[in-house]
Amino acid sequence: MNPYTDKMINESTLIRSFSENIAEDDLVWHRDRKDRIVEVIYSNGWMFQHDDSIPTLMTPGDILEVSANEWHRIIKGKGRLIVKITEGKKKKLSKKQKKIAQAAPPPDEITGADFKALNKKNVDEGNPRQYDAPPGSKREKLLKKASALYKKGNIKGAAAVRQRMEEPHLAESKITIHKSVLLEMINDAVEEEKLDIALQELEDRLDEKRKKKKSGKSPKGLSKAVKKSLDKKADKRCLTRGSVYSEFRKGLAAFLSSGSRKGMSAHQWAHARVNSAQPSKKWATVKKRKKCPKKKKK
Repeated sequence: MNPYTDKMINESTLIRSFSENIAEDDLVWHRDRKDRIVEVIYSNGWMFQHDDSIPTLMTPGDILEVSANEWHRIIKGKGRLIVKITEGKKKKLSKKQKKIAQAAPPPDEITGADFKALNKKNVDEGNPRQYDAPPGSKREKLLKKASALYKKGNIKGAAAVRQRMEEPHLAESKITIHKSVLLEMINDAVEEEKLDIALQELEDRLDEKRKKKKSGKSPKGLSKAVKKSLDKKADKRCLTRGSVYSEFRKGLAAFLSSGSRKGMSAHQWAHARVNSAQPSKKWATVKKRKKCPKKKKK
């Protein structure tokens, strides 16, 4: 059973959520079959570690690139971790990746054959420089033990040994990021609330896009009920309907980017913006009509 839940957006993109109750033992070293672009949506003290580097703090907005068959892992922080994963996008190999790809055919793609060839070479020539494992050192012994366990199929055992190898680096990294983690803990309650709103709005927008795509309408279109309400406001205040629609959309965008009062929905916030907008105000986009509609006689 996977230690996370996925929500598919399309064939190559998904939202992955890790629970705050996840066991650290479930977050093992692993590899993916395809290249991945990982965008951090929410994180509080969670860290990401590539095979040849120390752990780095994951903060909202970070973009992480993970190559196919590259060893990596996630280290647990506080609360939930939510990331957006886009899979299968091909990108140019770096100089270091090209060297790995050339270890075995094909020369322009990293495959399992490349790692087997490199492992065989390492046995003859010693460990690669990035492991910092001099011959005869404790780190070299752990490295060989992990490799032997992995070849036997004991992946969990190999991951546990690699964990022991990285403990000194992990401790040093945690001391370095202590201050930033503390600040994030202070803002945790606020961020949690904003995250829930943002995710709900994301789901609503995706549902709306699917509906608009089926009906052939523009994604920026407003529902009939919303238009009817806005038309009444525009006619009553002698404003052009198009400018009132535009003001309403700006209210929706402001809700997502800047937030709102607690307890208000995105539509309530947008309607409040329309109600307070005047052509004389610099921030407003509403415009007066040349001719005001005649009031209906009672």
